[in-house]
Amino acid sequence: MNEVIIIGHKNPDTDSIVSAIVGVEFFSKVFGKKAVAYRAGELNNETKYILGKIGINQPKLLESLEDDMIVALVDHNELGQISEKIDFDKVEYILDHHKLSIKTEKPIFLESQAIGSTSSLLAKMFLERKIAISEESCKLLLAGILSDTLNLTSPTTTQEDKDLADKLNEIAKLEIENFVAEMFVAKSNLEGISVGEIINMDYKVFEMGSLKVGIGAWETTSPQSLDEKRAAIFKELTVKKEVEKIDRLYFMVIDIIKQNAQLYLISEEEKSLAEKVFGGEIENEVMILPGVVSRKKQIVPQLTEELNK
Repeated sequence: MNEVIIIGHKNPDTDSIVSAIVGVEFFSKVFGKKAVAYRAGELNNETKYILGKIGINQPKLLESLEDDMIVALVDHNELGQISEKIDFDKVEYILDHHKLSIKTEKPIFLESQAIGSTSSLLAKMFLERKIAISEESCKLLLAGILSDTLNLTSPTTTQEDKDLADKLNEIAKLEIENFVAEMFVAKSNLEGISVGEIINMDYKVFEMGSLKVGIGAWETTSPQSLDEKRAAIFKELTVKKEVEKIDRLYFMVIDIIKQNAQLYLISEEEKSLAEKVFGGEIENEVMILPGVVSRKKQIVPQLTEELNK
């Protein structure tokens, strides 16, 4: 029996890591397959906090893929977000909640739904099959939902996410408000984090029209903590764009409390496109976007539509 490697995207967030870990239980109970969770990069402080709180070891970093291994991608499907260690021909499963951009040479198992998180998707797949979920996995999936939907406040949140969170907490029995508050404190913590890590911790590359567009995001309860690092962030972004040959590069500072975003505009190219698409007020090369907290729903589709023209 081939071993299944379950892995999320590069620069993993909580939903990506949680989905890989709980995916092991899902693949065992549903498909009867031996599976192992891996990660495609370093964990952020929020994810470290959650795993520590629940008492779970972080997945190993994927270093190589053996010939007899097959791959399950969770929380992503874009080629630019897949670990370089993975041969796409070995991908046989995808569980995701983002837009689809893949083309496969063979039939695969694909489950993709318009829902707030891949953790929600996994919970739903367990429940639809009437398969019990362990208490540990319920806690992890609930954390993934709360993280990816910003405590069920993001515009990506659906009623299903809310219902699934309630069902999971019947078993997890977490004190949600305290748990979320501690999660977001960990998410906002800059201690020991370099400017490069701030930019790359939640960074994704998208194909939009003929262009390659990079978008980084930093979710925080205290956006002012980044103000003194702003010049260094701009400098690092400019270098990154040139070195990695990115056509457009944006960085978002998302205020979890006030529910808005600061969009860093590193050159006239980014500024011109952002003015055309978003039309927000600009001050010191930063565009303020009230009500914008979701890259997936409020940034990527709008930029893609414009660049596909």
